[in-house]
Amino acid sequence: MRSRKTVFILSFIILILTCQSAAAGEFYLHDNKEYWWYHVDNPGFYAVVPSAADVYVSKKVFGYDFLEISWDNGSVVMEVGVIPNSSRDDVINFVAKRWSPFLQDERVFANREITTSNGLPTYFYAVEGSGPDGNKSMLRSVYFSKDGNVVYLAMYLPNNKYQGKVEHHWIRAVNDFEWD
Repeated sequence: MRSRKTVFILSFIILILTCQSAAAGEFYLHDNKEYWWYHVDNPGFYAVVPSAADVYVSKKVFGYDFLEISWDNGSVVMEVGVIPNSSRDDVINFVAKRWSPFLQDERVFANREITTSNGLPTYFYAVEGSGPDGNKSMLRSVYFSKDGNVVYLAMYLPNNKYQGKVEHHWIRAVNDFEWD
């Protein structure tokens, strides 16, 4: 009994230390143990994120907050970010087009509005190309706009890794997004 309590306390401490860097948002339990709810107060939203990634890091770049999630030795990266007082096109330029100079044979394969299974309109932008290492990679991204704020979900990964659980995580994140 005592060893269970010790394991629980140590697990809790490790979880707190790991998630401390994600102070911009908060994690909540999800009905499905493969996911967590990631909540941000301003603007208020909930995003579903995988619970078994390798690394969760909250970052601030030029005053913009985003959560970076990575797994598979950092080869698969998901971002959840908020850009206040901005337009969707500006956020697409910030998130997606910053990688254009590094991609050979770049091809935009999605650039359109879609509706999630929650009934929310969002903008889907996706691009693929070959990186400096010669491997085909892609960026998938969606942009939710409300009251002058844009929340984006983005995933950067090699094309051959967009399958199975990774593909399911992306589809789940997009379709389960909710505004407060």
